[in-house]
Amino acid sequence: MKFKITRSAFIEGLKGVQNIVAGKSSLPVIQNVLIEADDNKLKLTTTDLDISIRWVCDCEVIEKGITTLPVKLLFSTISTVEEGEVCVEVDNSDKAIIKAGSAKFKLSGIAASSFPKFPENDVDSVYKINEKNLREMMRKVSYAASQDDTRKTLKGVLMSFRDEKLTLVATDGRRLALTEMEIEFPKNAEIDIVLPSKAVTELLRSLNGEGEVNIKVEKSQISFSVGKMQMFSKLIEDTYPNYKQVIPSETVEQVLVDRLLLLNALDRASVMSMDESHSTKLIFETGRLIVTSAASEIGEAKDEVPIKYAGETMEIMFNPSYVKDPLKVIEDDEVSINFNNSHSPAIIKCEQPFLYVLMPLRVS
Repeated sequence: MKFKITRSAFIEGLKGVQNIVAGKSSLPVIQNVLIEADDNKLKLTTTDLDISIRWVCDCEVIEKGITTLPVKLLFSTISTVEEGEVCVEVDNSDKAIIKAGSAKFKLSGIAASSFPKFPENDVDSVYKINEKNLREMMRKVSYAASQDDTRKTLKGVLMSFRDEKLTLVATDGRRLALTEMEIEFPKNAEIDIVLPSKAVTELLRSLNGEGEVNIKVEKSQISFSVGKMQMFSKLIEDTYPNYKQVIPSETVEQVLVDRLLLLNALDRASVMSMDESHSTKLIFETGRLIVTSAASEIGEAKDEVPIKYAGETMEIMFNPSYVKDPLKVIEDDEVSINFNNSHSPAIIKCEQPFLYVLMPLRVS
């Protein structure tokens, strides 16, 4: 195998796939990138057996072929050379010689025959969505997914294709984030699936353009294709909990507050929330919100934010990080905080189709 490719194109492709590799305790071949050169195209593929990702680059193929090379080392190698043409030649024993400018490198690979087969998906493209929109939707909810290995179903994002909308939901049992967008798809394509958090993280990294994402779902796997990238992921097959029963059907109190003012006040106050309860108290009064926290034997912090509120004084304890997370990902200048009392769930909303349900802390 022998091909020539520009450094920038090679770097782009390797960067697109290098995060999906298995750990050192796994088979050595899946710590490598599968490289296929044919028809003036270079296909770069990696997998950790749960997720597989492929990137297609333009190149000049002098002699077609296939091999695998250590992806992290290959990326580091190409990163060190100056912009220009890179020539890669691989012999029958999977040893590669890489030339770029005055530099020359030798890398030992592994035969491609032992690399897992790239998944296939024969169904038609059922769902299409702008990649920027999909990325923004995932960014608005992914942080709320559980990190607890014992709650496997919640370690992912629900993708619900129903009622001519795509709804994304993530929850860890203490808070829930939801966003939705209208998209077109056939009535018979309505489905609920749970995408693992690792796949969501990779999509957030890969989706950075304005193209159209083609999404295909078949049995226990899903594929995302856009531009030069195609990604397959296994799905979490357990049924996602009924998230709708967590969302209060109505609330009696509403507070309107400037998003950035609240976020900054929480940042300042949470410096002191270092004790075991890791809590910040929000005191809602007519026209103002007092944000306060304290750490035993260390100190306390207090800040004040103007709000639009004319109800009774209400004190609610929250984990400050859980309040800040949604404020960081929504872009509206003003948000509303809705609640019934100091012990009931609070709902954060904005003008966009987004809501965030947060349980208050019970601190003795």
